[in-house]
Amino acid sequence: MQATPDLTTDDGLHLTAVNRRLFSEMVKAHVEDPEGTYSAIPWFDKKIEASPQISDFLFELEVHSRSGRIHFWSIHEDDEFVGLVGIGDELQIEESQWNLGYWVRASARRRGIARRAVNAVFTWVSAQPQSAQVEITVHPQNEAGLATCRAICSQWGGRRVEPDFWPIELGGRTVPHALWLVNIGGGEPA
Repeated sequence: MQATPDLTTDDGLHLTAVNRRLFSEMVKAHVEDPEGTYSAIPWFDKKIEASPQISDFLFELEVHSRSGRIHFWSIHEDDEFVGLVGIGDELQIEESQWNLGYWVRASARRRGIARRAVNAVFTWVSAQPQSAQVEITVHPQNEAGLATCRAICSQWGGRRVEPDFWPIELGGRTVPHALWLVNIGGGEPA
């Protein structure tokens, strides 16, 4: 797959490949709601200052997005940074090609931004020559994440996968998550 392209939606979102220039905006968003950051990016260590972790995170995403191995976007609405969305390669099921991640900063929540951004990403994935199976994992107590996941799955024909909880390794411990699968595109399976 190619390098991460810019995407736009008809309803005013602009998605740009993540890069290091996002650092100051990401730090501001983290300061708004540190717990939201740690929930969305659970490998961040609360015992370590967030700024260097954010810097490393953005650098890694920028490098890997250029290679086409993963695709992460910063989400902007009216030129304001409002969140992140991406498809990565931390997979639970061998047949999957991607896992989906999304995070919206506290000041921009409850506006459907994650769902709208995911629609743009999935529309782009569906235009690729090969079909893709995308995983969505959500902590069972993340009500907002679960609601977003259900809306995405309802629109894109996703389904919940048994068993009820999948063991996800985060920060050296196993955390149970719910897992959904969405099959996108009608091309040849990857």
